[in-house]
Amino acid sequence: MKKQISSALLAATLVVSGGLHTPSAEAAKPIQITVNGVPLVTDQAPVMSGSRTMVPLRGVFEALDAKVLWKQSTKTVTAVKGTTTVVLPVGSTRATINDKLTAMDVPAKMIKGRVMVPLRFVTEAMGSKVGWNKATQTVSITTSKGTTPITTTPSTGSVSPVAYVNASVIGQQGNGSDLQVAFPGSASASAVSQYRILVVKSGNINSFNLASAQNVPAANYQIVPKGSSNYTITLLPQSRDTDGALIQKNVSYRVYVLAVGNPGYTSALTMAQTITNLGSTVSASATPGEVKASDVADNADGRDLSVSFNKVSDESKVSAYRIFVVPSSNASSFNLSEAGKVNSDNYTSVTKDGSNHTLRLKSSTRDTTGKIIAEGISYTVFVTAVSSGGDTLGLSAASNSLTLGKAVDAPSITKVTDVGNNGDARDLQVSFDKISNESRISGYRVFVVRSTNSDDFDLEKASALNSSRYMDVSKTGSDREVTLSSSLKDNNGDNIKNDVSYRVFVMSRGTGSYSNSLSSASSTITLTSSSKTVGSTNGVSVSDVSDYGDGRDLQVSFNKSGDENLVSQYRILVVKSGDSSNFTQTKAQKVSSSNYTSVSKNGSNRVIVLASGARDVDGDLVKNGVAYRVFVLSVGSGDASDTYSLSSASSTITLGGSTAASVVNSLTTSNSSANSNPSDITVSFTPANDTGISEYRMIVVRNDQSSGFTLSAANSVSSANYTRVAKTASKVTQALPAGAKDYNGNAIDKNVSYRVFVLTVADGSVRSVNALSSASNDFVITNKNVAAPTNVTATADNNAGAIRVNFNRPSDSSAIGSYAIMLVPSANADSFTLADANRLSGSRSQTVTGSTYSEWAFSTSNVDVNGASIRQGVAYKAFVLSVANGRDATVNALSTASREAQLNIQ
Repeated sequence: MKKQISSALLAATLVVSGGLHTPSAEAAKPIQITVNGVPLVTDQAPVMSGSRTMVPLRGVFEALDAKVLWKQSTKTVTAVKGTTTVVLPVGSTRATINDKLTAMDVPAKMIKGRVMVPLRFVTEAMGSKVGWNKATQTVSITTSKGTTPITTTPSTGSVSPVAYVNASVIGQQGNGSDLQVAFPGSASASAVSQYRILVVKSGNINSFNLASAQNVPAANYQIVPKGSSNYTITLLPQSRDTDGALIQKNVSYRVYVLAVGNPGYTSALTMAQTITNLGSTVSASATPGEVKASDVADNADGRDLSVSFNKVSDESKVSAYRIFVVPSSNASSFNLSEAGKVNSDNYTSVTKDGSNHTLRLKSSTRDTTGKIIAEGISYTVFVTAVSSGGDTLGLSAASNSLTLGKAVDAPSITKVTDVGNNGDARDLQVSFDKISNESRISGYRVFVVRSTNSDDFDLEKASALNSSRYMDVSKTGSDREVTLSSSLKDNNGDNIKNDVSYRVFVMSRGTGSYSNSLSSASSTITLTSSSKTVGSTNGVSVSDVSDYGDGRDLQVSFNKSGDENLVSQYRILVVKSGDSSNFTQTKAQKVSSSNYTSVSKNGSNRVIVLASGARDVDGDLVKNGVAYRVFVLSVGSGDASDTYSLSSASSTITLGGSTAASVVNSLTTSNSSANSNPSDITVSFTPANDTGISEYRMIVVRNDQSSGFTLSAANSVSSANYTRVAKTASKVTQALPAGAKDYNGNAIDKNVSYRVFVLTVADGSVRSVNALSSASNDFVITNKNVAAPTNVTATADNNAGAIRVNFNRPSDSSAIGSYAIMLVPSANADSFTLADANRLSGSRSQTVTGSTYSEWAFSTSNVDVNGASIRQGVAYKAFVLSVANGRDATVNALSTASREAQLNIQ
C-alpha cells in the first residue's frame, strides 16, 4: 500500500533520534510493521541489530510514497519525497538529509540482498511517527494525514478535468511505444502543475478513482509537463500500467489523465477512456498524421469547417481516406472499431492523390451521430486510411477541439527580434501570421511576459491585464511585423528593458459572439544595447543517462540559435533548482569559466554529455541527489560580440543511480572489405555496467543524419532495423549481419558513409531509462575491384595443334586468387562481357594459379566458352579474367580481347 505524506511535515525540521528500543527478550518473536493501521508485508522481515529494529528500506520508503534509487557502484540509497532527499550509504553511520549530515548509531547493512536500515531514523526523516507495542511486537508508523490526497494545503478550488482523452494504437512493438494518447489542456490550466497519463487494466477500472490515481507510484505513470493547449504523447517502450507491469499486447487497458492541481487546488481525473488492446496493432505507416480543424466561414454548417491532414507514409495499400467529425463529448470513446461502424452518410471520403490534404466540408456534412454540423457544438476530427477492400487501416490521433461560430483561431508568432538600442519596448519587434478568417476579429493584442511567468500565462490572465500592459495591433489582411511602443509595460507592469528574459504572446480579439484566442509563447528574447543581438537557444532538455555519480550522468540537448553567424559559442550552465528562478542573464555572464561547459557551434542542434569534472554555477561538482535546472547561454560574435542571450530553464532533474542505463564505452568499427556487404563491419564496445540491462542494440545511421540522432529516435527503431546483442559484462566484438539495414529500414548502400550507435536497453525493473552511446567512427562499404591482365595474345601453333595464350599480370596482383583463360569465337567476341565471363564454369575456361605462370595452350581436346571443341578453320579471340580472392577484393576484372588466331593443321 502507498500512503501520502504531508508536505508540511516534510518541510519541518527533521529531528533524528536513536533507533527504536525493544527488549531483547522479545526478539525471538516476529516483528510486524503497520502503516496507518494497515499491515506492511515485505519480502525481508524486520530484524534486530543490538537494540535497534532494522527494516527493509525499499518496502518502508515506498509505503511512505518516497521514490527509491539504488546506486550499485557506491552502494548508496537515495530516497526522494517532495522537497526532502535522504541519502544512506550502506555500512556507514552517517546519512545526509537535504545535504546536511546526520549521525545514526546503527549503520545501514545488506541482509539477504536487501538494504536494512534503522526504522526510527527512516520514518522520522520522512516525516512520520513511530510507535512500539511490546505485547504484540508491532512497530506502528503513522503519517500525519493517513490517506489524505495529494493536496497539501487547504483547498481553495478544484482544477477542471481534461475534456476528453483519445488513446490510439500506432505501432506493432507490443509495448508502450505502440500507444499514443491525445488530450486537451484543462480549462483551468493556470491551476494545474502537471498532467499524468495512467494506463489501467480494464479489469481494475471499477475500483480506480481519484484517490487511487493519486496514490500510483511515479514509476507507473507518465508525466506530461504543462505548456500547451493540446497534447499528443507517445508512451515509451518501458512504460508501465498502474500495477507496475510493462504495457504489453493482448491486454485490455483503459487510459486516464490526471490533472494535478497546484498547492491549494484539488486534482481532477478524467472518466475511463476507450479500451485499448495492443494485440490489434496497426502499422504507424498506415495512420494519417497532423489532423487539424479550423473555423473558416460563417455559414453555420459544415462549410465553416476546414480539415487538414498528412497522408500516410506508404500509400501502396490505401485507396482513400475518411474524415469523421465527432462531437467532442464522444471523442474519448471514438476508436478504430467505432470508425468502422459509422454509416457512410456520416463521414467524408477523400481520394488519395499522393499529397497531404486540406479541404472544406460541405453544407450537408454530418457528424458521426448523423446530425448536421452546426454552430455552438464542440467537435473533434479523426481521419482513417482505407484499403481498396474498404478496410480501415489506421486511425489518426484526435485533432484540436473546435466550436464553430464561437472561438477564433490563434495567431502564430514566427519571430521576435531585438531591433534597437533604446533600452525599452521599441527595441522589440514581433512577427506573426494572421489568422485565416479575420472577419471574426477586431484586431490583435500583443503581450510581453517575463520568461519566469510564461509557463502560467493563459487567456484568462491576458484578458485581465490593463491597457498599459498590452499593445493593440490592427488587422490588415496580411501577416504582421510590428515594433512595439516605448510605453508598453510587461505583464507585471514593469518597463521593458535590457537584460531581462521575455516571451511574447499575441491574442486574436473576437467580435460579436466570437471569443478571444491566445497564441503559444514565442521563443525567449533578452534585449541588449547592441544593434545586433545573438539569438537564444530553445528546447533545452536534460536526461540522466549513466551511473557515475558526476557530470557524466547529465545529458543536455538544445536547439541551436536561429542565426549562428552571430554565435561564437554556447555555455551550458547547471543551476541548483532552488536558485533557478532568480538566475538571470546578467548572472549567467558572470559565471566563472570553470563553472560552465563550453560548446562550439556546428550548424546543428546539440546533444552533450557533461564531463566528470563538470561543476554547477556555484562551483560545486555536479552530483547525485541534488535538484538542478539547466540554462544555455548564447555568446555573440562579430557585430554581436558584446551580446549574450539566455535560454529558458530546462525541467528539473535530480541525478540518481537506478533509473538510467549506462552508456557503452570504446565504441569502434572496423572494415574487412571482404564481402562488400554489412558483414564486413565489425562493431566493438565495452559495457560500462550490465546491472539492470536487458540487451544492447547496434543501430546503423547515415553519417549525414547522425548529428540529429537522439535517444528518442533510437527507442523507436523497429526490431528489424537494429542488431541485437545479448546482455554481457565482457567486451563485445560482433559483425553486422549481411542483410543489416539502417535505422530507417533502408538497405546499407555501398560508397555511403555510416556510423553506428549502441542503445543500452534497461530491464524496466532495476533501471527504467535506456541510454544511447555517442557515434562510432565512420565506415564505408565499397566494391573492391582487382585489375585486369594486359597484353593478351593468342597465337596458332599448327605444328603442336594448339592456340597458345600469353598475358601480363597486373602490377598489383595481391588480391587476385587466380586467372581464367578462355577462347571466344571471333563472331561473338565483340559482345562478350565481364558478366559472361563470371558465369563460365568447368572446362569452358582454363585456370592459372601461381605467381609467375602466364600461359596456356588450347588444343582440339579443349572447348571454347560455348562448350564447343576447338576446331580448325574457326577464328578465336582470347580473354583473361582476374579472379578476386574474396578476402582482399570481391569484384573480378576482364581483359580486352586479343587479336584473333585460327588453327590450320596440314
